[in-house]
Amino acid sequence: MSYNPSYNVAIDKREVVIRFKRDLIDQTTLSKFLDLVELESMRKRSQLTEEQAAELAGEIDRAVWESVKQAYAEA
Repeated sequence: MSYNPSYNVAIDKREVVIRFKRDLIDQTTLSKFLDLVELESMRKRSQLTEEQAAELAGEIDRAVWESVKQAYAEA
């Protein structure tokens, strides 16, 4: 019995090449997967600590609330 995988991966010094049949995955799902790969790469390179990330998220939440709270006050 032979095993025929639905994908093939080739890795060299500079690139990773993944080949699979076009009908294996739709373009939207593939784009989401590649976005995840890119995000994970950025996360690994980041020097940001969890505490700094939490602080930054809080600052973003406060800034967003400041920009939208008037719309809720008028409702």
